[in-house]
Amino acid sequence: MSQDGRWLIAAAQMARRMKKQRLTEISSNPRWPSRVAVLGVGLLGGSVAKSLRRANPEIHLVAWARSEAKASELAESGIFDRVCDSVARSVAECDVVVVASPVSHIAGLVHEAAIHSPPDCLITDVGSTKLRIAEAVDEDPVACERFVAAHPIAGSEKSGVEHAREDLFDQKVVLLTPGRRVTTPWVERATLFWRLTGGVIREMTPKDHDTHLAAISHVPHLVSSLVAKVAPRAARGLAGSGWNDITRVAAGDPKMWTAICQENRAAISQELQRVHLELTRLQQIIDEADDAQLQAWLAEAQDMKNNPPSS
Repeated sequence: MSQDGRWLIAAAQMARRMKKQRLTEISSNPRWPSRVAVLGVGLLGGSVAKSLRRANPEIHLVAWARSEAKASELAESGIFDRVCDSVARSVAECDVVVVASPVSHIAGLVHEAAIHSPPDCLITDVGSTKLRIAEAVDEDPVACERFVAAHPIAGSEKSGVEHAREDLFDQKVVLLTPGRRVTTPWVERATLFWRLTGGVIREMTPKDHDTHLAAISHVPHLVSSLVAKVAPRAARGLAGSGWNDITRVAAGDPKMWTAICQENRAAISQELQRVHLELTRLQQIIDEADDAQLQAWLAEAQDMKNNPPSS
């Protein structure tokens, strides 16, 4: 290797070390982050802002509003110090940008945020699907290194910033799903950030996230909606706490859940096949009046509910 080649390698290694040191110094500052922008403010985006305000009353919170009506709503909420009508103005001079839009818009907003935010600004999100977002951002040379995707496993069937809570993420799992081009210092910064919200941090790949969430969140939501849909109208006046518990999440925003299913279609379809097989088995047990097998089936479900695997 020529002397010039060795010099270029040494210079690149030095630049990486300096960048890692700078990221560490910034994150270790007790005032970090001092300025955070939230793009797309509803229940989750508003709760992120409220939890950060609780952790640091001096933090400067900025919201991006897509419309004048939304801007007025956010201004009246009193959560944010500033409401902007453009992504560029929202993310300027920010330490962290949180994308809290519907999942179908996240990758585009991450790209836009990366263009207009400082180069040491962490970008993260709250989306409940990950693989397609990670693949799109990985192809973006501006955003790929500093976007650490996240999914706080918390929420409600209610939507809107008016339902935001400062304690929504307390002791809730926040899954970090960094893309293949994200380096360790950025993941460490994302971990520090999400701990400020009260979350418990875990990490997995985007693909594993979507597979697991299809089973534990996305298909259960569809099943809840199915139960709500098939109940005869004449019987609904008799509904008690059991039916209400099972169908609670069916009250969620149909537009949001359609977007989630679009983004995670393959994993959801595979999980629905498993549900179909289990339902077919249950129907056979009922049709054959095999009460011993029915009791065993119910006991198995009870055990899985009461004794979840340790994390």
